[in-house]
Amino acid sequence: MRAFIQDFRYGIRTLLRSPGFTALVVVSLALGIGANTSIFSMVKAVVLRPLPGVQDAQKLVMLMGLGKTGRFFTFSYPNYKDFRDRNEAFSALIATSTTPLSLSGESGPSSRPERVWGELVTGNYFSVLGVNAVRGRTITPEDDGTPGAHPVAVVSYGLWQRRFGSDPNLVGKTIRLNGHPFTAIGVASPGFGGSTVGLTMDVFVPMMTQAQVIPLGDWLNQRDTGWLIVLGRLKPGVSLGQAQAEAKTIARQLEQEHPQTGLERGYDMAAFPLSQAPFGARKELSPVLALLMAVVGLVLLIACANVTNLLLARGAGRRREIAIRLALGAGRWRVARQLLTESLLLALLAGVAGVLLALWATDLLSTFRPPSPLPIAIDTSLDGRVLAFTTLISLATGLLFGLAPALRTSRPDLVTALKDEASAGGYRKSRLRSLLVIGQLSLSLVSLIAAGLLLRGLNKARQVNAGFDPSNVLLTSLDLHPLRYSESQGRVFYRQMLERLSSLPGVRSASLASLVPLGIGQRRCDGVEIPGYTPRRDEDMCIDLNVVGPSYLQTMGIPLVRGREFNLEDTEDHRAVAVINEAIGRRFWPGQDPIGKTFVTAGRSRVVIGVARDSKYLSLRENALPYIYLPLLQQYEPMMTLHVKTAGDPMSLLVAVRGEIQSMNPDLPLFEIRTLAEHMGGSVFGERMASTMLGVFGALALLLASVGLYGVMSYAVSQRTHEVGVRMALGAEQGDILRLILRQGLMLVLMGIGVGVAAAWAVSRFLSGFLYGVSATDLATFAGVSTLLAAVAMLACYLPARRATKVDPMTALRYE
Repeated sequence: MRAFIQDFRYGIRTLLRSPGFTALVVVSLALGIGANTSIFSMVKAVVLRPLPGVQDAQKLVMLMGLGKTGRFFTFSYPNYKDFRDRNEAFSALIATSTTPLSLSGESGPSSRPERVWGELVTGNYFSVLGVNAVRGRTITPEDDGTPGAHPVAVVSYGLWQRRFGSDPNLVGKTIRLNGHPFTAIGVASPGFGGSTVGLTMDVFVPMMTQAQVIPLGDWLNQRDTGWLIVLGRLKPGVSLGQAQAEAKTIARQLEQEHPQTGLERGYDMAAFPLSQAPFGARKELSPVLALLMAVVGLVLLIACANVTNLLLARGAGRRREIAIRLALGAGRWRVARQLLTESLLLALLAGVAGVLLALWATDLLSTFRPPSPLPIAIDTSLDGRVLAFTTLISLATGLLFGLAPALRTSRPDLVTALKDEASAGGYRKSRLRSLLVIGQLSLSLVSLIAAGLLLRGLNKARQVNAGFDPSNVLLTSLDLHPLRYSESQGRVFYRQMLERLSSLPGVRSASLASLVPLGIGQRRCDGVEIPGYTPRRDEDMCIDLNVVGPSYLQTMGIPLVRGREFNLEDTEDHRAVAVINEAIGRRFWPGQDPIGKTFVTAGRSRVVIGVARDSKYLSLRENALPYIYLPLLQQYEPMMTLHVKTAGDPMSLLVAVRGEIQSMNPDLPLFEIRTLAEHMGGSVFGERMASTMLGVFGALALLLASVGLYGVMSYAVSQRTHEVGVRMALGAEQGDILRLILRQGLMLVLMGIGVGVAAAWAVSRFLSGFLYGVSATDLATFAGVSTLLAAVAMLACYLPARRATKVDPMTALRYE
């Protein structure tokens, strides 16, 4: 221990004697360590700690129905109760469902309506998750016994602070949710935001209050309506496979007892850890995070290679010092240990600087939020796990970049070093430094090619024809069910609203839709029955659909191939109609005119009155997807998104649109206001985030590699000063010296590009899932990025080479 303290003190004195060298090493490493720390903070939030505030969240298991085509199904409440009562594998099962709510108080400042997100939960929800209340109590089975009998609510800690000003007397007061009175019984513990990974809920209410918070029917008694996520904890000694096998057995029993289960016949059951859920933030972000972690790992390797080169060069300058210590009796291990201690000190200083850099970078990363109506919340704070990770990679980095220089420097030629002459092993040392530079250049090229491919793919995705015109369309969402509109009142309201908005100056058309194309998480499908059509055994008859208002196709700019679209006459009193896209016609009525054909969906038989051109609905990558449009005035839904096609800037008409709506009902809030073009940006969110971050880290890698190349060339020039003087004394021109030095750098650059292209060609196939319209081995990208790297690298070589041409021959001949 005493020897270590001595090494530590001597190392500090040595680094302080070379402040420029120390600063260069620390900055180089801090960039790599900071990049890794910032990305790991996102990995921690999404993968390692998916549900803050929940005890043993990694042990939670999710149950879902699994269709023949791989489609997942949620549970109805009757199905949940049967699984809860019949299973023997779980110690407890809970059910939840998220929904937007209108929150207001009885009086005072909290009476202002606010749109919040709530979670309906079963009575055992909080006890199974191990979540307590910091004030009051949580929901219990007694609160969840009789529908509507106990309208109580638990508010989140964040909402308690934000909305209620941390009111210590909130417990026992009445708040209003969707216009109904609820008694606030508690405040959840800090950090807890519900059981949906990546989302933060504001209010928790008992399952039995479904009619008050989701007034769309008696879902508690409808077995064919799936709307619940089911989670549970396994009993001790029960494996995940056993739980899934038992769930399949129960599913077969229910299929025989209740043919209308709301699930596909012959469906399977899937049980998986909540951390591996097939949807949510983890599924959406994990591929992007894995890619970013790989890239920042490359950046750190480049930084390590850069610092290794600097230490080798510095070690050459300390040959005489090391030789004297060895001559005085110090062992080689003692000297190597001292050099490793200095490397670890540098790495720890870089780790501290990297944490400071990551504090800034995580704030920047938080701006990459997908445009979604959901309350997305990902905690990227630098907690103990992140700091432990930073400490670990700092120590590993210190050993990685410090070991080779320590072993090389601690083994000098004593006679040559004590005479302070050029090392006889200089060529071998130069070769090692050259290999490190080649490695830096090749890793930089891999990062830059990956960024280039993603940027080209993103540009291609933005240019794709989505099948509709996103220009000059204003979007805003509104929800009538918190204001307790009946279906008939809602139809009248929406009809009158569209008539009034369509007459505004500057408005070309207006319509409504329950879903907006290419929205994150926006999808609805219903089973379809076609008279005279027999589905194949494995055919998925669940077709995506959208409930839309009159003139929707006109407003969206979707061409009508034949027939007509909905108008104000397609009401509940007339025959049920539908508009389909071309893909449905090709699938179910090939070679026939679909107009006049009938099919059954959403509980009614419908007649096809129009065929619309195929569009992109869920993703820009999708092939032609069968799609159905249903008329709002027949298939009423209370929450819709208003689409207003304008002659000019759509945001300029927002005030007029808001004024018309509030003149009809001043209590109706508008939310999620944006343009359709802005909304479409969410469809390429993953690609945009990955390409931006890869571009940043690729540029960082290029900078580090260029600095490393510049350092090697500068060192080579300093070692060859005597040679340059001799050449110039013998008649060499400045151009000859310039070509001599540049030739050495050019060889390093060409070898680095060759290795980098081969490596990028090998690993680029892993990017294919992120690319749109671009090959993973796109020659234009490979050639363009290689040219850019060569230009920057040659600039780094030119500066030392130019300095070599300024050498005074007489001074150089006296050099050394």
